[in-house]
Amino acid sequence: MPDLRALTADYEHWLGDRIPLDRDELRRKHEELAHDEYRFLRGTYYLWLIRAAAEVPDAFGRAAVPLVGDLHVENYGTWRDHDQVRRWGVNDLDELARGSWLLDLVRLATSAVLAPHLALSEHEVCDSVLTSWYAAAPGAAADLRDAPHLATLVPELADTHSFYSALTRGQEAHDVPAAVVAAAERVAEAGWRPTWHVHEAGTGSLGHRRRVGVGHAADGSWHAREAKELGPPACVWAAGRGLSVRVPRRDDTAYDAVVAALRGPAGAARVDDWQVRDLAPDVVRIRPEGLHHHDSRRLLESMAAAAADVHGTDPVSLREARAETVSEHDFRDLVATMGAAVRADFHAQA
Repeated sequence: MPDLRALTADYEHWLGDRIPLDRDELRRKHEELAHDEYRFLRGTYYLWLIRAAAEVPDAFGRAAVPLVGDLHVENYGTWRDHDQVRRWGVNDLDELARGSWLLDLVRLATSAVLAPHLALSEHEVCDSVLTSWYAAAPGAAADLRDAPHLATLVPELADTHSFYSALTRGQEAHDVPAAVVAAAERVAEAGWRPTWHVHEAGTGSLGHRRRVGVGHAADGSWHAREAKELGPPACVWAAGRGLSVRVPRRDDTAYDAVVAALRGPAGAARVDDWQVRDLAPDVVRIRPEGLHHHDSRRLLESMAAAAADVHGTDPVSLREARAETVSEHDFRDLVATMGAAVRADFHAQA
């Protein structure tokens, strides 16, 4: 099996042929991947697909649904929908594709097992994810007014002026395509006049162009929109490597359908392989570190239910998926196998 360095070099060469990559950021990404196993998992979805195909090939042969793909415990957050309802759910659809439903659940559970300071055993993680996914009633993302178990865990809001001022500290950027700027302005408040800046965030997308427009609207209020160049999803690269499994496939219709079903953020858009999204003090994550056992379990159950919201965008396929029973024992084995694979690659990079 190719080692991780060869796979990483091949993937980055492939991606670099399709979008411009910042090589300095890529070097920093590699440094960050060496910090811990969980961060390594977050930043190497392309590698996950290859390792899963070799280690758990049966996970690929299940009913195909709209698939988050790069799912992990920090791929969730809050937003405001078109009616200004504050919601919580899957908030990163960069690797959205169509593929086996089981892949999302195995990756979510593996990330929870590897996440630092999560107050749950590996068996509790696996059982919570699997049971909650089967039991969830898919629909719109959680309305925080109806989900006090989540609302109480949402961090306090940052100071508005400090939040937006910090976004302007990056170097001014003049390379955002006109179509992307126009899309950001369409989903921003009336009269918004931003300046655009280099923006650094995340791990997996380091190396991609990531810019943020910050400025005041006509009423004097601050607003910001991040624009991130995605490039093709990693499943396209993986499909070209001759794997013997049914790799998730790109589906350019899925994004609009999923956002509509989840009642996604009003300030988001996708254009020309760029993702535009709202940045605001109340757009935040619930971080799992340091939570009590009960809160950790409820949060993880909600994450599995939110994955079902995405999968349920195609109700027929979700029914087919739920007819494919997976036992707790088998699911635990899948997660244990992938956890061991991630750990092995993490230590091999040294």
